[in-house]
Amino acid sequence: MKFVSIDRNQYSTHQIIGENNLLYFIATLLIFGSMEVVSKPLMGVVDPFTLTLWRFVLGLIFLMLVPGTFKRVKEIRSLSLKSYSSLALLGFLNVFFSMSMLQLAVKYSSAATAATIFCSNPIFVFLLALSVGTEKFSKRKVAGLILGVVGIFLIMNEKGIVYKSGMMFAVLGALSFSVYTVLSKKVVAGITPVTINIVSFGFGIMINVVFIGLTGREFLPSTEILSSTTHLLAILYLGVVVSGLGYITFFNTIKKYTAVSASLIFMLKPVAAIILAFLFLKEDFPEIFFFGFIFITGGSFLIISSKLKKIKV
Repeated sequence: MKFVSIDRNQYSTHQIIGENNLLYFIATLLIFGSMEVVSKPLMGVVDPFTLTLWRFVLGLIFLMLVPGTFKRVKEIRSLSLKSYSSLALLGFLNVFFSMSMLQLAVKYSSAATAATIFCSNPIFVFLLALSVGTEKFSKRKVAGLILGVVGIFLIMNEKGIVYKSGMMFAVLGALSFSVYTVLSKKVVAGITPVTINIVSFGFGIMINVVFIGLTGREFLPSTEILSSTTHLLAILYLGVVVSGLGYITFFNTIKKYTAVSASLIFMLKPVAAIILAFLFLKEDFPEIFFFGFIFITGGSFLIISSKLKKIKV
């Protein structure tokens, strides 16, 4: 690993996890893989939209406090109206809609189920990338698409032909996050990851505040959370680590590879989520869940296998 000197007036994620490209990938996988398991115990005491709001408020504070803030302000002020519009759209898709849908999925289904369905992300990314011409059609990818869709239906039917709201929320979250991933690839080309997150988080937070106000939800977590050290630490972890550091490493992964290649994170994420859910939440899974998991993972692998050679150790 190559080490770099730290300049107080300049910030980059290389200062946190080094310059080895694979480290961005691994860090993002581990951070994102813990999200559902850490947030599941909070679902009984905080509204999903309220939790999402404070996750990203804390993430934004984290980004604003790291070295190089002055440089980020200069970059933000120099952005064009088109860039602001693109970042506002990213904020809506990710901070408000996709992450709120995922949080609802966690509330109304198991952490592992929400993670696995949400991580059918490569399937939707492929379809979107195909439609805009950044991916090419092939028999292997079509086979992967079919396997992935079958896997989604198997998990959604794990207890009979009953489409639980939690599972549908996970599908909506996966679809919207796929749009976010594909659009992000174009945005990250000319803007630094920290700036992308600061601006898009800001727009997403504002949209969420308006939504919470219009729907009569609580802006602040309950006193039960504020009086619990465990709950407070969980919110801090979701905000600082998942919504702060995690999105920096995710954008660097997208920047180094293609959007479909970056989605390998979501192919592997359910493995971490299943293990963590079993260890810490004592979740158990019917056999059909694992068949669905295998189909989704296999389908995702077929879709992105041609891109794996780009991931350098």
